[in-house]
Amino acid sequence: MITTNRTYSRPLKQEDFNTLIEMYLEPDSNKYVAPLKNKPRELFKSFLQKKIEQNHHELGFWVALEKESNKLLGTVNLNLFEPLSIYHVGCHLIKDYWNQGYATELLEAVIHYGFHEKKLKEIHGIVEKENLASKKLLKKLGFNYDSTEILEGGQVEVYTLQPL
Repeated sequence: MITTNRTYSRPLKQEDFNTLIEMYLEPDSNKYVAPLKNKPRELFKSFLQKKIEQNHHELGFWVALEKESNKLLGTVNLNLFEPLSIYHVGCHLIKDYWNQGYATELLEAVIHYGFHEKKLKEIHGIVEKENLASKKLLKKLGFNYDSTEILEGGQVEVYTLQPL
């Protein structure tokens, strides 16, 4: 389990699906996530089921919860991004929790886990070119622009972070 001052993360469970699917269906939730943009509810169920299966042999796709209320905030991940063969982090929050520092807090903890527990040599962030908020967050966390790639019909920027 990964913990921060305000949060803790645990592996995804099927009982999380309804809350997460509602998050994915929120307006603007997947504005900059091409593979999940404008998809039906059933796609999200199969997406989440696949994440549970991957958790058995990959680093992780976790739900993030607020310690004080035990409310589900969203997801945080550190796993292999197969199209580029790189390890990447991500954070997807319910809109009510945007702009409150949760993404920074969660990603700092996951990055620490990746470097110190899993001994990764570098961690990447992958964002769509237009996603200014996520690019700002990655830069705040110390990531540097690496390259621009074309994936699933969209242009993404890859950022890289190495341990200090």
